[in-house]
Amino acid sequence: MNTRIAKSLLVSLVLLTLVACTGAGKQHKTDLADGQVMAKINTSIDPAYVYRYEKTKFVPPEGKTLLIMGQNREEIAEYMDSYAEPRIPGGWMAYWGIPSMNGVRLTHLNETGSSQNHQELVERFPNTVLQSALWMVGKWGVLNKTVTGEYDTVVKRFSDWAKTTKRPIYLRIGYEFDGWHNELEPRAYVRAYRRIVDLIRAQGADNIAFVWHSYAAPTYQDYPLSEWYPGDEYVDWVGISLFGHMYASELSAEAEAVFEFAREHKKPVMVAESSPIHGIDEESIDAWNNWFVNFFSLTYNRNVKAVSFINTNWDRMTIEGISEWKDARLQNNARIYQAWFEETARERYLKQSPQLFELLGFPR
Repeated sequence: MNTRIAKSLLVSLVLLTLVACTGAGKQHKTDLADGQVMAKINTSIDPAYVYRYEKTKFVPPEGKTLLIMGQNREEIAEYMDSYAEPRIPGGWMAYWGIPSMNGVRLTHLNETGSSQNHQELVERFPNTVLQSALWMVGKWGVLNKTVTGEYDTVVKRFSDWAKTTKRPIYLRIGYEFDGWHNELEPRAYVRAYRRIVDLIRAQGADNIAFVWHSYAAPTYQDYPLSEWYPGDEYVDWVGISLFGHMYASELSAEAEAVFEFAREHKKPVMVAESSPIHGIDEESIDAWNNWFVNFFSLTYNRNVKAVSFINTNWDRMTIEGISEWKDARLQNNARIYQAWFEETARERYLKQSPQLFELLGFPR
């Protein structure tokens, strides 16, 4: 992948720099978090968001939510090394770019020192899914080249590889399509999205579900959200990013619009990227009270069917627009990671298991 593409992956808030260990080493087996901390989560479900899904695939059954974590090799390794008994989620996040297969079959190392490898996750973590983010932007002619078919061979190669994984893959095509940082014109985006889906289907990669993922912020050039929509036949899931949103008692208008759009089109919602961007302090549980409580309460209230958490130190990056983001790793604070593990240990959250694929309706 060339230098300009690598830099844009950074702007898309994905390929993170992480090589050094936290110094904390392996943690002892954690105790359950205290009831006072856990009781703050509101587990009530708004019946308006319990609806029959249409034209979709790989959706957890009623009352279940798929748990996914990421988002690069170094962060996943650090997460696993930070606990004596690491909890393995139901899926992992990985990233690649439309111009090449870098980061899919073989490891791709970008300029920051972080890296991606889809195949490694397949081999290391059986009985888990992949949440694959396909980078595609309007800059440098990438979107137009996708529309005209310059990257068709890459998409076909990805499709052929995907079939070999024998597991569900949730593909976020041109993730955060409406974000200012991606500069995706709606009409061209729709054409590119449909072209990619048509190619994948023609290759017979039936284990791929297509995720239409919004940045849930003021849109690029103020286009209406609906102008980026490829159509119900092309979208299995609606995805949303939830970062600073969760520090407020109410969702922003843009995030509300995404949930409402999904409901209107009868699609399940995936929190495709999330992180407490103001950081997790070593001594304070403010992050739990001010972000995690709102985050988990929302997933219950809106009947969210998949959540993807980015366990990272944002301080390590120099990316436009995130200069004030901080270290948001769970392992920074014992009470917070205990609370996280207690909440996600509930049967509601689908984690690695021999039964996972069956629960998702994926044929073995």
